[in-house]
Amino acid sequence: MAALACCAHCGLGVASVRDARHSLCFLPPARAICYLSKLRQERIGLIGDTLSQEGFDLALLQEVWSERDYCELKQKLTAPYPYSHYFKSGVIGSGLCVFSRYPILDTFLYQYSLNGYPYMLQHGDWFCGKAVGLLVIKICGIICHVYVTHLHAEYCRDKDAYLPHRVVQAWELAQFIQEIGVRAGLAWRGRGHRQ
Repeated sequence: MAALACCAHCGLGVASVRDARHSLCFLPPARAICYLSKLRQERIGLIGDTLSQEGFDLALLQEVWSERDYCELKQKLTAPYPYSHYFKSGVIGSGLCVFSRYPILDTFLYQYSLNGYPYMLQHGDWFCGKAVGLLVIKICGIICHVYVTHLHAEYCRDKDAYLPHRVVQAWELAQFIQEIGVRAGLAWRGRGHRQ
């Protein structure tokens, strides 16, 4: 039986799923946009420290917009997570990356057809190319499909101009998992949202 736990240390609010043999980590968005994010380097450092200490089997991250930040995390996490992948998409990148104790056999990225508006520079969703990343991992002889995604942000609940974008993205995600996921013995899904 898996248990869901939340880790409040470091102010990261890490959610994890643990059972007797395996653990999966869902971190909140890193919100690490170069030159715009407050305390970006500190947040990336705290994420790296937390992942090193917690001993998860798999960590799914989102909003790691800089490939340099991913490389810093990868260097810091090489011992506990020898396998990792950064999903490149759009102008600034999808922000999606995964760190794993298990070998990654294959990866695939599907970019959503709706991703915001290019003229909404301050939101940036269009530039990152929102997507779903698929990793094929073999754990204890079972082929697992792991999905990591980050849907379009909700900027104004009262006048949500992006609700149709998120609905289409969710529909495309469901279709993608249905089409690809039937070939897996087990599928995990990590989804991002704003609180």
